[in-house]
Parts: sequence; structure tokens; C-alpha cells
Amino acid sequence: MDFRRRDLGTDAAVTGVPPRPPHLTLAGRDRMRIAVDARQVFRSQRRGIGKTLIDLYAKLAERRPTWQFTLLHQHAAAVPRLAAFANLAKAGIDFPGLTRFNLWEQAVLPVSALAARADVLHAPANTGPRRSGVPVVVNIHDLIPLDMAPDAAATHAWLAQVRRAAAGARHILTGSEYTKGRLVEVLGVPADKVTVNYWAPDQAVRRVEDPALLDAARGRYGLAPGEPFAFGFGAADPRKNTAGLVTAYARLPDALRREFRLLLVGIQAEALPGFRELADGLGLGDRVLFRGYMPEGDIPALLSGAAVLGFPSRSEGFGLPILDAFVCGTPVLTGNRTSLPEVAGDAAVLVDPDDGDALADGLRRLLADESLRRDLRARGLARSKLFTWERTADAVAGVFEKVAGGRAR
Repeated sequence: MDFRRRDLGTDAAVTGVPPRPPHLTLAGRDRMRIAVDARQVFRSQRRGIGKTLIDLYAKLAERRPTWQFTLLHQHAAAVPRLAAFANLAKAGIDFPGLTRFNLWEQAVLPVSALAARADVLHAPANTGPRRSGVPVVVNIHDLIPLDMAPDAAATHAWLAQVRRAAAGARHILTGSEYTKGRLVEVLGVPADKVTVNYWAPDQAVRRVEDPALLDAARGRYGLAPGEPFAFGFGAADPRKNTAGLVTAYARLPDALRREFRLLLVGIQAEALPGFRELADGLGLGDRVLFRGYMPEGDIPALLSGAAVLGFPSRSEGFGLPILDAFVCGTPVLTGNRTSLPEVAGDAAVLVDPDDGDALADGLRRLLADESLRRDLRARGLARSKLFTWERTADAVAGVFEKVAGGRAR
């Protein structure tokens, strides 16, 4: 395996956000080597973890220019944003049989980290190798399968993997105080082994105000130029509560449904017929538009053009769409459980996601009350500034330095 470098293509006091850590650029250890399980980065269709890792490692490479980062992966997709950093390299390792017995994670990953002479191996997606000659830092984002299907065989198998990863890791990173509490309670890990490190908005997301760009995005998803709409990220997973949002929309006054359509994107192809059948049964016709996977480049215009983001999830380890909506000036309706209040603070309408009356009433209030939407836009924009990639990257770097100990060069 060849591990030579190859280029890759003012805080306010707000509840739930910790003080900014000390500025650490070039502080502490001048040189370190970090190996990363970057399979989520190089997926052809990235979801939350992959996108946040791109933002994290772009910022780490910028703020730690003397460190060397090796992104280990199995199947590669282009990642243009990382191409500018000379201290970011990728190493693709793939050959027949690696899918059996999870051999890539359990054997290839730790051996590759050793070959790269890494000081730390970062396993960012809930699990990691059982044994590693390089100290491991693991991100455990949530224990959602345990919350949603505690008795399922698949949950028990997954939890066993997470438990082993937590036990074998030198340190654990997680995205919320809520999840930290669950890790301590369920996995029995010491609280001082877990660092809460909040994520930040997607750096590719920005507020779009150009009417031509907004209407071009509307047109790609079946909306008319200038047409008002509510927006949501749908999914087959019942945890995302897509059916609950559709049902809440159906309970709106006729006048609001005539004014605002509902656009739901990101729904897996196999789930689309079921959601369309639900909407037809509720008499919604084409007032609800269901779409599948959405290119990342469409997110800013759709969020910016939407009157409301509906994100009534039942459980989240963090809730990144909330911050992305705040950046775009979009008011948010979200759940009042798990980590969501921690992220949203006082800048969103929070409701019990399983209370149909509360969900419908929250959606009605937001769509009917322009002054409420205006107030939440201002609150959301202010709150989004408290979650920064500088803060996130510096905190991760501090954990890496602590874990590396005397191994750093």
C-alpha cells in the first residue's frame, strides 16, 4: 500500500453552546500524523457524517498546516473542496473479500494507520477497530437504534459494535450533551472520556437571495416561479417523522394549503410510492411534492426559498439541518426531544413530534404569522454564528493532541 501524499481532488452566552476553546492554531504539537476512516467522505451520495467530515478536515488542514492527514477509504468519489490542501492526502485500499466479516474496518484500517505512522486514528462513524496499534478517537453520534427499536436483533448487533468501539477508544467525541449523557448511562463509559463537540453549519450552505436562482431551484422540483412552499428532508426511516409532517400539513386550513405547497426531498426511491399513497389518501393531491435524492448544490436555494423548514424528528444526535436553515434565514419547526432543543435554543418552534395536534398547530402558526417568521429568522441567524468550524476543529485537534501524548513528533 502506498501512503505517499496524493492531493485530493463574537460569542454570545446562549444556553447549550459552550465557551469558545482557546485558539490552538500551531499551538501544542507542531507536527502530528492523523489517519482517518474516511469512507463516509468518499461516498457517491453523502449524508450528514460525510458532509461534516469534509468541513471538519478542510478546517483542520487550514488551522494545522504542519500536521499530516491521511484519509483512508475504500471506494472514492470526487471531493473538490479538499484538493487545495497539501497536508491532506488520500489512500484508497480495496481488494476482493473486504466486505466479509467487516475486514476493512477491523484489519485494513488499523494496519493502514500503522503504515502511515499515525499518532492518532480517527474513527468518525460510531464504530472502529477492536484492536489498534494506534490510539483511536471515535465519534459516537447517537444511540438512535436503541431508542427507536430496542428489541430488534439488528439493534443488539449494532450496539455490541458501538460498545466495543467505546471500550477500545482512547477518547470519544459526540455532538451534544444529550448524547453524552446517553453514552455514560447506556455504555457505562466515564464522563471524562467523552468530549462534547458541537458541529457547525455546512460551509457550502449560504443564504440565496437572487430571484433567478431561487426560481431555477423551484422549477427543478416542480414548483412555479415565486411559489411559496414549506420544505422538509424526508426519509423512509420512521424516526424522521415524514408521515407525521405530511399528516400535519393535511390538517392545515384550506387557505394555507392553497398558499403554501409542501416539498419533501431526499426520500429513498422505495419509499416514494408509500408516501404518495398517504398524501392521496389525505386528499392532498399535488399540494405535496415528494422527491428523491437531492444534489448538495440545490440545498442553499431550496432552504432560502422556503417559508419554513419542517424537521419534526423523533430523535437526533445533533440536527444539522436546523443550523443550515438558520444560515439561510429559514424559520424552523422541530421536535422537542433528544438533542434538538440543545441545537435550536429559542430560535425555533419546538413541538412534541408524536403529538399530531401540536405538530399541525406549530406548522399553522409559522405559515400564518409573518411576524413570527421574521422574529425566528433573526434569532436563527444570530444563533448560527455560535456554531463555528473554527471552534469545532480546534476542539477536535485538542483531543487528538491529548490522546497522542508522547507519540507526537
